[in-house]
Order: sequence, then structure tokens, then C-alpha cells
Amino acid sequence: MRIVIPADRPKYERPLPDGSVVTLSPILKTDREFFEKALEEMSLESRFSRFAHGLSSLSPQEVDYLTDVDQQHHVAWGAAIEDEVAGAGRYIVEADGRCAEVAVTVLDAMQRRGVGRALFEALLAVARHDGLHEFCFEALADNEAVLRLVREVEVAPLVANGVIERRIPLSSLPASEHDEALVAVVDEIRDQRARGSGSLNEG
Repeated sequence: MRIVIPADRPKYERPLPDGSVVTLSPILKTDREFFEKALEEMSLESRFSRFAHGLSSLSPQEVDYLTDVDQQHHVAWGAAIEDEVAGAGRYIVEADGRCAEVAVTVLDAMQRRGVGRALFEALLAVARHDGLHEFCFEALADNEAVLRLVREVEVAPLVANGVIERRIPLSSLPASEHDEALVAVVDEIRDQRARGSGSLNEG
């Protein structure tokens, strides 16, 4: 799926290990088509992994949930390589304000190129800047990607209400050379939201 990112949209470009460049940009409400079409490029296995069932389309309410984010309590980034959609990552801050539930999804054709790590580091940079303490997630298949990104960190399971959860202290994860620029991009998006502006045109 091709995507045209306007030149004035806040974004950050960083190289990947294979020599290509990934463009990272916070998700906006106008990114509905991004998710509707991206689902078509996910294998049935990937759909089960991400959504717990092999759905063929997203409802308007599901698309609203994925795109109408405040970039404060619900932070979400999209990724593209050479104008092709590559994936998305997000976290949602829990009520106590200390932990954020995190998930990263990379389209099948874009996997094993470093896109997941780039998205994870973007989320980590913002979470650490905002004073969060942990990333957390249930032990579901779609979050095995997160575990692969933090192989060097011991992630102890936690059983709560019969559900196995894992928590990753952000202090145990290293900062990256991209953090400052990534935080600046999100801050710009937040400023635009405060002023009621910001959009994405797709094609």
C-alpha cells in the first residue's frame, strides 16, 4: 500500500540495517485509510496475532480507536519505507499513570528489516520523556515481537486476575541517538492538536 506523506507533516527518517530508510510519523485522525488498507496486506496468521481473530475488515469504531489518539495517554506511530506502509506501534497509559500497554505490528512484507525496533524505540523515547516507568502487555502472540526487541532484558511474568502479564522497566532499556528528535516530532504533533490543526493526505 502506497502512502504519500506531505512535506510539512511532522516526521522522522532513520536508516535501517539493510540500507533503506524508514519514515516514522505519529498517527493522526486522518489516517483511517492507512489502517483499512494495511489490513488487506496482513496474512491471516498476522491478523490472528494482532487482533485475536482473522477479521477481514475493521469496523468504523475500531478505526476510530486506532486513529483518534491524543498522543498523550494513547501514543501511536506509523512507519513507511519508500512510500510503502510498513507498520505501526502504540501504547496506552494505564490508570495509575506508571505503566503503558504496548504493541508493535509490522506488515508481513516489511518484517525482519528493523521496522519493529524503530517503532519500539519511538514509543520508548516518548514514554521515557513523559515520565512513564514501565511498558506492560499480556502474554499474547502479537506481543512476542516486543519480547524479541528486548532479548537482553529479563522480563518477569506477573499473574493478575488469571491473566499472565509482562512488565518491562523503562530504566532497563537503553536510550538511542534518535530519542531527542523523536520526542520533538511528538511535541510538534501535540502542539498542532492544541491549535486544532495537522493532517495527512494519502494516496
